Formats: sequence, structure tokens, C-alpha cells
Amino acid sequence: MSRKRSINQIELFAETEKLVLEKGYNGFHFKALAERLGVARSTIYNYYPKKEELITAYMIYLLNQVIERIDSAFTAEDPLKIIVHIWARYANLHQMLQIMPYIDHEASDAVNKNVQHMFSQFEEMKRKLTAMIEMMQSDGRIRTDISVETIVGFVMAMVQVPIRGISEEDWADNVYILLTEGISLHQ
Repeated sequence: MSRKRSINQIELFAETEKLVLEKGYNGFHFKALAERLGVARSTIYNYYPKKEELITAYMIYLLNQVIERIDSAFTAEDPLKIIVHIWARYANLHQMLQIMPYIDHEASDAVNKNVQHMFSQFEEMKRKLTAMIEMMQSDGRIRTDISVETIVGFVMAMVQVPIRGISEEDWADNVYILLTEGISLHQ
């Protein structure tokens, strides 16, 4: 009898993201994922019995990556620039989160727990960004005449700006300039 091939979690998550972004939530199936990974569908089911569990587990993984990078930005010379580069690196985050309304949150206990965990991760991201903006305002590095909530909301919304026809690095540089200098020629 042949041994079942195990799946590398990072590879599984990478292919999950690609397939969801290409086919959408309704077009995402374990059969197509198994073909991409070169495994039997049953191998994936050994890890995740439902597609909702896999997708939400991936999204938790993705959000953890973002939160870890936000933590590292606090000690940077220009934390805001680091945040913009994080958004560039994780530009697909917004697209992945757009599928949340389609996920049956009650598909299983694991999905329900994952969704709750994701909401707590969003709150953690918002708290960290708020603390960072407050720190930069108190240091005199950014304006204090605009509310922290407005700046945090604006920074969080930047992930929705599409990256098309431009490198990730150039996108981050352009968005950073818009964030720090605005678009007006009259200063």
C-alpha cells in the first residue's frame, strides 16, 4: 500500500490563496486544490474537513503575518512607511477578506472559532495602528489636527488601493508619498 503524501502548510495556504483569488469562493473546491498540490483530495480532508475551515485557517495565518510585521514597525525610524510596505506585501488581504460574507460561519465549530479569532485579530490590528499613530503624534512626526481614528481608518483602507502595472515597491512608495504629502501641488 502506498503512503499518503503529507502537505506542507505554507504550500497549502499559498495554493489556497491563489485558487480563491482566481476562482472566487464558490469556484474554490478541494478537487482543484488537490490537483495543484499533487495529492489526493482525501489528503486535504485529513487536514481540513471543510473548505470553510481551510479558508478561515488561512486567513488567520495571513492576519498573524500582518500583525507580526506591524509589531516590528514600532521600532522603525519611520513606522508609517513600514506599514505602507506591509500593505503592499499583503495586498491580497483585502480580496481574501471580501469572501467573508460568503463563508458559512456555522459550518462547523472550527469555522465559528476561526471567524471569532479573525475578528479579534482585526481589533488587535486596529489597536496597534492606533497606538502607533498616537506615538507618532506625540513624537511630533505626524499631524495632531486630524483625529487618530481618521488616520487609522485611512491607513487601514489603503490596502484596498489596487496594485496594477506597477511594482510592489513603487506602489508602496507612491502610497507613502500620498499619505505623507497629499496630492495637492500647493503646499
